[in-house]
Amino acid sequence: MEEPDIRLLASEQLRAANGLFRAALHVAPISDEDWQLAQRSYEDADTLGAFVDGRMVGTAVGLHGRLRVPGGALVPMQAVSRVGVRADHTRRGVLTALMRAQLTGSTAPVATLRASEGVIYRRFGYGVATRFQRVVVDRGRAVLHADAPAGGRVREITDSEELVSTVPRLQHALAGEHLGGIQLPQGFRDFIVRRAAKEGFPRCAVHTAADGTENAFAVYTVSTLDGADFGHEMKITNLFAADGTALAELWRYLLGVDLVHRISYEGGPLDQPLTLLLADSRACAVDRVSDETWLRLVDVPAALAARTYGGTEPVVVAVTDRFLPGNEGRYLVGPDGAERTGRAAQLVLPVDALAAAYLGDVPVSALAAAGRVGVLDPAALPRADTVFASKPRAWCGTYF
Repeated sequence: MEEPDIRLLASEQLRAANGLFRAALHVAPISDEDWQLAQRSYEDADTLGAFVDGRMVGTAVGLHGRLRVPGGALVPMQAVSRVGVRADHTRRGVLTALMRAQLTGSTAPVATLRASEGVIYRRFGYGVATRFQRVVVDRGRAVLHADAPAGGRVREITDSEELVSTVPRLQHALAGEHLGGIQLPQGFRDFIVRRAAKEGFPRCAVHTAADGTENAFAVYTVSTLDGADFGHEMKITNLFAADGTALAELWRYLLGVDLVHRISYEGGPLDQPLTLLLADSRACAVDRVSDETWLRLVDVPAALAARTYGGTEPVVVAVTDRFLPGNEGRYLVGPDGAERTGRAAQLVLPVDALAAAYLGDVPVSALAAAGRVGVLDPAALPRADTVFASKPRAWCGTYF
């Protein structure tokens, strides 16, 4: 097969790209009405098409966003989404060509994505940088303990127009404030909420602090439980809070909704304090833990320089990157920052392993124990753990 021709798509080609992506997921083409909603989600993004013999056979979207890194900086990020290849052109290098064009054409130092399969993207230099957990709460047993923080008030939004005007605004204000959080383009945020409002009956609980600031929100749906008279399950899809009081008040409200037997929260942080807020911690069970942010350091020198580091002594890491070889080299990384160096390497990190360590979710020593990091100087491992460590634990919470 000839090499695919990778092109930046014009606006009139976006619907065809959307149809190709949906077909790759075994979903029917989008309707005219739904396309009116979806087309705005392609704004502030670069959409690529792969062409063979003049026919589009693959596509990938890079949304222009920002990622919160250790030290607090918001770093320009390409949020990779809607990646698909026609079924009759898979395993022919189309995805590789799309990924290479996307990464080499990016001006952002990092890229992130959510992977449909866990074995696809490591070969392109992506590593798992954050994870999430799904928790299930027995609502009949779950109440906050007597000394849980309290303050402010919570209101419920059920009107779809108010939902659409409120959630994207709060998402932008809150979802990128914590380590690992991201900000996405407004058109994409609006589309996600409008689509949810069209397909179901989502509700939103918004916390307002004593000073009048809206500083927390949760989006959820409620559905009937099979075999339960007037029994329902609440499914929380988004939950962000600026502080502990706002978080506690949100949960106090959610746990108090009548006719709900079970609450599930998909996408929460691994260190979420819900069990600590409950009088009976056994009322909340972790159902599963899964990968969340797949991170690619596109420009390794710029990405390393964008975050801060801990410890008192630096380490020298040799970075290998077969997909983007310009990133390869030795870097001195420590409390004074990160820069290329001529010093002898102490550790060898493939770029996917460096991505896994970048936000501090996985210690370098754990990666080494798993055979993902080469150790030239064993004494450097504990120093590397300290250098790359970060608090609180990185988490994103935004699906795209």
